[in-house]
Amino acid sequence: MKIHYLVTSLETGGAEFAIPNIVKALEHFGHHIDVTACEPRDMGAAPHLDRAGVPYRLLDKKRRNFFLTLFRLIQLLRQNRPDVIWTSLSRATLLGQLAGKLLNIPVVSWKNSASIRFTTTAGRRITKLWIADSPSVAQFLHEKMNIPHARITTWPLYAAEPPENFPTYWNGTSPLHIGSTGRLHEVKNYPLLIEAIALFCQRHPEWANLIQLSLAGDGPQRAELESLIKTHHLEGKIHLRGFLEDVPSFLTTLHLYAQPSRYEGMCLAAHEAMNAGLPIIATPVGEMRNSVQEKATGFIVTAPLAESICATLEKIFQDPAILQTYGQNAHNYIQQHYGKEAFLKRCAEVLERIKENTAQ
Repeated sequence: MKIHYLVTSLETGGAEFAIPNIVKALEHFGHHIDVTACEPRDMGAAPHLDRAGVPYRLLDKKRRNFFLTLFRLIQLLRQNRPDVIWTSLSRATLLGQLAGKLLNIPVVSWKNSASIRFTTTAGRRITKLWIADSPSVAQFLHEKMNIPHARITTWPLYAAEPPENFPTYWNGTSPLHIGSTGRLHEVKNYPLLIEAIALFCQRHPEWANLIQLSLAGDGPQRAELESLIKTHHLEGKIHLRGFLEDVPSFLTTLHLYAQPSRYEGMCLAAHEAMNAGLPIIATPVGEMRNSVQEKATGFIVTAPLAESICATLEKIFQDPAILQTYGQNAHNYIQQHYGKEAFLKRCAEVLERIKENTAQ
């Protein structure tokens, strides 16, 4: 089968970072994959594709008028007609759906988060098969987007490999290093995470010098976060690290991983942190509702978020040893549920569903 894999951009993000594993799995079963990104954005995912030897093209050097991009996509697909257009992320999904409709090419589409946007609902009937990146998103597709079960399947976007190094677990006397990786965007809820750190330092001045937060990533919310850090006088405690290419090394410097997102799908970043042996503090959204388990792999926080995070940090400072227990449990959970064999097995099952749902 000849698959044209269309993604919105090659910016820093879990869906983009998963492309090499997805392509290699599809190629493992004998399929030919062409990867196209509609626009570059920060190109944070490009090194991952380069290292994996996955070629790709850009339709444009920056975001263009939607219909101009659609015209260019149609030209490309006419020159090298695929059997299936496989879309990832909202803008690419709508572009792929329209191109598929006009050229009579079947479309399958990823859904990577439990969110409703015009770009993922306008053409939802055109997509022959929706591929959720987690069971929670599959449930969302059926219940909130009214897509029949027959047109939904699930393929978690994570093929976990054993980490090269594990973190040094917190001893309770050195600074507790909390971290998160991801785009600095409102969906990640980083302002409330900063507010929680400020609240904790205010309530517990005796522990204020024993806490640090590092956010690895870049994005449109950077200026707002910098201002918030200054407002709370947290310049020495909270650091915006920018985009980091070597995420595994960053994770080994942490004691606790934070993911306070408004919504997620699989949330590759959090699951990579768990695989690295880190306990997680997270909101119960997306697949984290299942993988982040209280008193086992991490801590669930709920609204009011700043208060909840502050209370969780108080528990950790009172019993530092729980971080090692939860971190080891988190690693074991990931290896059990998301190993490479499970990833390939699910790929084969998804390919069968694609054949069934796109048969003309």
